[in-house]
Order: sequence, then C-alpha cells, then structure tokens
Amino acid sequence: MPAVEVSAPDIESAIAQGLQQLNLIRAEVKIEVLDEGSRGVLGIGAKPARVRLTPFAELEAKQANSAATPAPADEAAQPSRPMAQEPSRTQRKVESSSAPPASNRPSEEAVAPKIEGEELARTLVSDILRRMGIKRYEVRVRSVFPTNSDEEPFLWVDVTLANAYDEEMMLSHQREGLNALQTVVQTMWSHRTRSSLRVNVDINGYRRRREQQLINMARRLADRVVANGKPITLEPMPANERRIVHMALRNRPDVFTESFGEGAARKVQIKPKS
Repeated sequence: MPAVEVSAPDIESAIAQGLQQLNLIRAEVKIEVLDEGSRGVLGIGAKPARVRLTPFAELEAKQANSAATPAPADEAAQPSRPMAQEPSRTQRKVESSSAPPASNRPSEEAVAPKIEGEELARTLVSDILRRMGIKRYEVRVRSVFPTNSDEEPFLWVDVTLANAYDEEMMLSHQREGLNALQTVVQTMWSHRTRSSLRVNVDINGYRRRREQQLINMARRLADRVVANGKPITLEPMPANERRIVHMALRNRPDVFTESFGEGAARKVQIKPKS
C-alpha cells in the first residue's frame, strides 16, 4: 500500500484523514509533517497543514527488495582500473605467509543480532515525545540478548532529554510520565509487531541507576535475612522492579523470594532457605 499525502486545516485532522484513507491505525504508519500550516489572521492567509503517511509494511517491503537486488555483474559497467602487475614469485611467497588463514579472517557479514522492530520502537518514542512538545531529545534503541537462556531477548530504548524541565516532568510523581510512556510504547509496538517481547524505555539513565540501587538493596537485605533467620518484606513495588529483586537473588543458595498482594500493593518477601 503506497504512502498518501493529505492536506487539512490542522495536523491532527490531516493525520486522521490519512489513516482513514489507508484504513490503518497510527502505530502502523510513519508520519511526516510536510507543512505545519497556519491559521492566518481572522482566517485571512490561512494555510492548510500537509502530512505524508507511509505504512510500515511499505517501508519494510522496500528494504527487503533493496537488500535482495543483486549487484550488477557486467564488468563493462564498472569504471576502468589500471591492470595490476603480476607479482613476482618472492612477493607471492611473502604475501601468502603473512596473510591469515581464511578460517581465521573476520567475516564481513558478521553483524550484531537485532530484534525485528528496533526502528519501529525508535519511531514510536520519537513521535510521542514530539507530540508532548518535547523538542530536544535523542532516542537510541538496541537489542539485548541475555546470556541466561531462561530470559527472553528485549529492546532497550535510551532517551536523552536535554531540557531539565522535560526530565523533571517525565520522572517526577513516582515516574508517572516514564511509566506512561513505557506502557503506550509497549502496547503500540506489540500491536504492530504481534510480539510479546518487552520494550524497556529509559530516560536519562534513570532505570539503570534504579536497577543498580534495587540490586544492591536486595543483596544487603538477603544478607540480613541469612544472619537473622527471619524473612523481610519490602515496600510495594511495580512489576518491573519486583522482577529485578527476584532476578538479583535467584541464584542465592541461602534465600528465596516470593511476591504476594494485589495490584499496586503487591510486595516481595525475602525468606531464608531451610
């Protein structure tokens, strides 16, 4: 399905019309604002907004076609190059002895594995931040493949906000802004990719710092549980933080963890192993 360009009195109206034409939802298209338009003065000099909506399926098809297109085999089409002089027998011997065996040479095709949907995650986060009025930001996405075979791969989205006000807005009030962004991105990404893999969104390294704090706390409390022989119950935590505590202590031979409670009151308890 090809891209469409739509004009309307404002950007949101243009996007809505484009989605209706394509019969798609917002998470299934790449949105480009070609012209923000203007309202003019009392309607005089008004200029419509113009947007281009490209289905992600169309972009993926183009990438697949370009990757599958073979390089031209006609030597006549290549620029002429001076013919190299035939090396002497001595030169061939030196080059042969200095070159590494073919089996030890790095493969030119060896690249880091990636989870399909990295670019979609980047687009979703960038689009949401822009619509929130955040102008100075950088979004980086990487695929993470845990060394432990029990854990599934996941995407990690690093967001860097240059404005201190934007950072405070996203991380204040128990990180409601960050948690909301995480939920929306995960929902839209899963709907688009039909995948259950996790998408973790971090802002200015907060989640990394918080994860290390939780790991250190869990280890200290586990040592106390072993010393006293009594369980310790932590304060209520969201699911992602409870998971960090469980993972931090799962290989300890002297303690184990359990979650109990309902909803926002759910807690983790660290118990000694008998």
